Amino acid sequence: MKIGIDLTPFTKIPTGVGQYTRHLLRELVELKGEDTFSGLAASLRSLDKKAIPIHYSHIPIPSRLMYRIWARLKRPYGDTLLRGIDVFHGVNYVLPPLKRARGVLSIHDLGFLRKSEWFSPKIMKPFSRSIREDARRADRVIAVSKSTRDDIINYLGIPPEKIRVIYEAADPFFKAVAKEEAAAIVHDSLGITSPYLLFLGTVEARKNVTGLLTAFSKADIPHTLVVAGGPGWRSEEAFQLQDQLGLAERVVFTGYLRDRMLLPILYSGADAFVFPSWHEGFGLPLLEAMACNCPVIASNASSLPEIGGDAAIYVSPENTDELARKMELVTGDPRVSESLREKGAIRSREFSWKKCAQETWDCYESLK
Repeated sequence: MKIGIDLTPFTKIPTGVGQYTRHLLRELVELKGEDTFSGLAASLRSLDKKAIPIHYSHIPIPSRLMYRIWARLKRPYGDTLLRGIDVFHGVNYVLPPLKRARGVLSIHDLGFLRKSEWFSPKIMKPFSRSIREDARRADRVIAVSKSTRDDIINYLGIPPEKIRVIYEAADPFFKAVAKEEAAAIVHDSLGITSPYLLFLGTVEARKNVTGLLTAFSKADIPHTLVVAGGPGWRSEEAFQLQDQLGLAERVVFTGYLRDRMLLPILYSGADAFVFPSWHEGFGLPLLEAMACNCPVIASNASSLPEIGGDAAIYVSPENTDELARKMELVTGDPRVSESLREKGAIRSREFSWKKCAQETWDCYESLK
């Protein structure tokens, strides 16, 4: 059985889908060997060739243009570009037209169909136009959570029997660092001397950073809030609110952190990871924080309770007063904090990329 895979997300600064593709492909190659797979990438941006463990074909045009060509012209066939494949796996919401091969489509999040104002029209419109057709053409659809599966059924009209729920996992390099050591590195890197709470993710409307800032301003704690992530859609609202609430001295916006090795250190040194997002297809930062021995406070929306299980404290993303109280609880009660650390360490180990790869291969095999 020969599998074709879309490698377009293999950029040198990968997104969440890029990380998914890297980890999945690495484990698939470990499971079945590199000759079982053939890659296809359309991109003008530089691919991270060192991270691609299989032979691949590169089409030197922008990926969005390639996706539009597939959507409008229904050519060229993906299995014509990659001769001899039996299954093509579209890992990034898009499935090329196929002549004979079977199609598998991964869908990570349908928040852009749930509430359009959370997303930039540049991102939302291309996907929302084509994803219904691609999902219906696919022989199997992979959802990264049961929450996303339900959205696929409700928003795309895909029958449940066609969908496989296959969970992601944290990168194995997310491991706990001694808290004192982590605090020292955070001090040297960011100049933070006080205890801190952490948010990690793009500063965008969907992530509810404005709600996080409002809650933090209400919490009676001596902490700094570290917001680690680059600016995204409507990020200016968060920056303006920081000034309005008088938080300039207590909130640190780091911007996008190019040094990924700093991320486990940030998690490990934090007194809590706070993630009040309105909607997540999977919620990977919860598992990253748990793997780094960091207590988690999260939104009770979408997939987050499904992924965090009993290892996090959940709050409605609308309730900033309650979120403030939970910040006080976790930072002020060592018993609560330690319980979350212990449960989080166990929970994070329940997810693995090896398991994800095996279940993905089983999905391919079901199409024989």
